Amino acid sequence: MGMNLLQCRAFLSDHGGNPNKKNGDDESAIHAVCKVGLTKSPSAEERRMMCMSMMLMWRGPVMQDGEKERPQLNAQDKSGNTALHFAASSGLFKCVELLVYQGAGLFIENKEKMTPCDLAVKSGHHRVASYLETRMVFADTDTINEGELQTILTEAESEEAESDMYAGLRAQDLQEAKDQLLVETADMLHIPLFTAEALLRDNEWSKALLLEKWMSNAIHCCEMAGIAPPNSALQLCAPSPPMGDISSPPLSTIITPPPTHVLQCTGSFDGSDSSGEKKILCEICFGEMSPWELGAEGPSCGHRFCSSCWESYLNLKIEEGGAHHILCPAVDCNILVDVDFIEKMVTPDVARKYLQFDIEAFVERNKTIKWCPLPGCGRAVRYPEAELSVQPFHFPNTNPPPKTECLGEAHSPCGCDQWFAWQGKVAEIRPEELKISSGETEDAANFLWLVTNSKPCPNCKSPIQKNEGCNHMKCSKCKFVFCWVCLESWKKHSSATGGYFRCNRYSAQGKVDEKLGELITEASVRNQEMQELSKFIHYYTRFKNHQNSLKLEEPLLKLAKAKMETLANSLPNREKRKDSKEKGTKFIEEGIKELLKARRVLCGSYVYGYYLQDNGYNKTIFEYMQNELEEIVEKLSGMVARDYLVTPRGEIIATTYLVRKRRHKFVRAVSRGLLPPETPPALRKGRRKRIPTLMGMDPVDELESLEVMGRNLDPSQPWVKDNSGRHANLAALLDWPDFDSDDEVGRGIKILK
Repeated sequence: MGMNLLQCRAFLSDHGGNPNKKNGDDESAIHAVCKVGLTKSPSAEERRMMCMSMMLMWRGPVMQDGEKERPQLNAQDKSGNTALHFAASSGLFKCVELLVYQGAGLFIENKEKMTPCDLAVKSGHHRVASYLETRMVFADTDTINEGELQTILTEAESEEAESDMYAGLRAQDLQEAKDQLLVETADMLHIPLFTAEALLRDNEWSKALLLEKWMSNAIHCCEMAGIAPPNSALQLCAPSPPMGDISSPPLSTIITPPPTHVLQCTGSFDGSDSSGEKKILCEICFGEMSPWELGAEGPSCGHRFCSSCWESYLNLKIEEGGAHHILCPAVDCNILVDVDFIEKMVTPDVARKYLQFDIEAFVERNKTIKWCPLPGCGRAVRYPEAELSVQPFHFPNTNPPPKTECLGEAHSPCGCDQWFAWQGKVAEIRPEELKISSGETEDAANFLWLVTNSKPCPNCKSPIQKNEGCNHMKCSKCKFVFCWVCLESWKKHSSATGGYFRCNRYSAQGKVDEKLGELITEASVRNQEMQELSKFIHYYTRFKNHQNSLKLEEPLLKLAKAKMETLANSLPNREKRKDSKEKGTKFIEEGIKELLKARRVLCGSYVYGYYLQDNGYNKTIFEYMQNELEEIVEKLSGMVARDYLVTPRGEIIATTYLVRKRRHKFVRAVSRGLLPPETPPALRKGRRKRIPTLMGMDPVDELESLEVMGRNLDPSQPWVKDNSGRHANLAALLDWPDFDSDDEVGRGIKILK
């Protein structure tokens, strides 16, 4: 590197220099420029960058395709390193920029499966690593084109719109939901809004429950709700006239409206003032008031009170918190006070408090809406009544989201009873709580502690504690690469062996036990208690694996937004608008959120699997779908649960969407009982049955032969012999349906007689 630029140019142009030539280690001149020792100066880095730019401008002789030979930026040495690997490892930032600008491969891995970004991190060159991370995340690759990415984003937005039922509802959202429910119910039953509100409140805000009671006895339904029956209820309960009886009295003579009770004063009070206007008495303070005074027209029961008494009474009821069920203040009157009337009689501040209490009562009495248990959140979430028991609520501000039945940590797909039983069992078998009364229980306790806190390396047996989320482990002592779940070599986890992460089945526990040591075998002593312990350890360790991964990945959520803003700001100005505004930078945050949700589902799935009874097919379906989810979750974890991202944005988005899709599919299948998939009717109707070949002929020739034999067939001797000497019942064969259909409509072989 002692030559100047002129000497370098002369060497390339005048002396036939070729930067693609390699030495014995398969390193080219570009490799050598990027390879620096322990020390480097800014001037040396500048000279290396200038020499590299000179080499990149080199053009060689014309090749067979008609193009001149160009420098091979992605050429790899014997260790699989490119020039970008060397530049990143050496911390040559300007050389890295130049190579990336010229199109050097960002995702090429060396034989140690490390990208240039990984080498920069390993060498402590974080500026280079951040730059490469930005280029890799926002790189345009052929893995997922823009059309496929747009389709994925559209489907993801559609699913997000369908999941709006889980979004946090503010007070105004709850009021809108309540008003919409009132309008729908009022239109359905042809009743006023106040009547609809009273009826819904008395029926847990369920239209289905209200409709059932309404059709049974509408008048009784209104009486139980504390309101006067409307005309629609009276008409519904009116007796039907006899058929053909035209002399039946009209409905108005059958239905008598409830009497209006107006308090009449007796004695010397004549009910009139000096102007001759008739006065009425307040039934609380017995003061005089005009019939037109505010408050004189009260509830439908007819009781009258002055505005002052009304205001005092309503203020008292609202302060007591009984705003959702305010009755007429008259003695033994059970008629509700109209909401509109309450708002007119109190001050605006009290009216706002009343509406707040009314919304709280709406949520507390509604089975489809729950308050978020996080203190200070003040939001609620709604779920359809038809699927209330299928999936948990996801509250907006809680992390993790709680389960609605127990309002604890989300544990879908297992139920609350199973979750509580699991927690109790974990507490019972916890090592420090085990009573060491014999060698067997002591071994079991020690084994549980070991599998909970560490695992031995399959190669050197050194104890290893997991401190990162992925199951792809590497022993720091012997460098052995293995799977954390099954402790087998990672080389066995490939497409040739059936796929990655195929170690979630309980049937493989014996293999895991053998790898983990002889302690569990000695502790089991072939009795039921140790077998149950072995089963528990299987599910508990996998439950603990995902729980530990969840704890390691949760802090990433707080850092995701700031990280993506930093990545977007580090892009060149000409690309900021394209990548940050059009594509967005929230995909990492969304990916981490989905990763955490899937981790919680996997934690709950092992609790569910522990209590799942195998009936022949359900456990197979469960473990297959669980394995599918685990595989894609670990893939997403490897993409986002790391200090520097090395995966393109489109691939992260696609993987996030796939995790969400498989998570929903898994939880939905469990909620439906893990039923085996049915064959679509269209396939069943056209599915041809496979008739055994008896004559050893082509199917067409065989049918013709069977028809000929059928003409001369003796019903008492239906057995025939085929070409191979086998005997078969020809009559039974001819009765075999040609097609299998759910409608039992098939074609048979017609016997000509």
